[in-house]
Amino acid sequence: MNKPLRTILIDDEEFCRNDLAEALGKMPDIEIIAEASNLKEAILLIKKHSPDLIFLDLNIHGNNGFKILSEVPKIPSVIAVTAFIEHAVEGFALELADYILKPVEDKRLRQAVIRARWNILLKSIHGAPLVEIEINERSTTISLANILSVKSNQNYVEIQSSRGTGLTRSTFTKLMNELPPNFALEISRGHAIARHQINGWHRDSSGRLLVRLKTGEEFMVSKRLQKGVLQYLELLH
Repeated sequence: MNKPLRTILIDDEEFCRNDLAEALGKMPDIEIIAEASNLKEAILLIKKHSPDLIFLDLNIHGNNGFKILSEVPKIPSVIAVTAFIEHAVEGFALELADYILKPVEDKRLRQAVIRARWNILLKSIHGAPLVEIEINERSTTISLANILSVKSNQNYVEIQSSRGTGLTRSTFTKLMNELPPNFALEISRGHAIARHQINGWHRDSSGRLLVRLKTGEEFMVSKRLQKGVLQYLELLH
């Protein structure tokens, strides 16, 4: 199971916070650690708790909720919550994880949480250590951001990246545990793809599930993992 995202809800309307808290309470990967009803309280709570994620109402007592982001030293992943779609452009300019419209639907909320995890993941891999692999008998280092897939290969793990495919001495399980949480999606035994590289999916003429990466390459999902992978992929769209 994913490590729960430590989350703060920020909204000046108590019934909105309650509705959101109730919906998020159904998700085991969310831990609500605090709630705020005004900008000052929100800033203090973010500084105190350093949450992974905040749900931010964009109209708090007539004030723009985005003001909070300029007052905290470390900006968490942000899902904006608004009744007005025109706020979306401003939100994407600030590189928010997502924005959702009120009233919030359960499936749309689940999508937003997945996107927040992606947002957190992408921030983490840009500052993560490099991985050393051997390509054509030459040692080279690659960024986690360049990884496309990882696959078990006897006493090694084969890492496919945008810089080439190579081997690293490790086991599949050990390497998966060393990668950032939620970095890779396992599609068959000993084979996983980087979630941030996923671009789409489809079924072939035989009904087999194929996941497409941004490179255009496709990978087949095993029957054993198909149900769970499909549930995840359907939430992305």
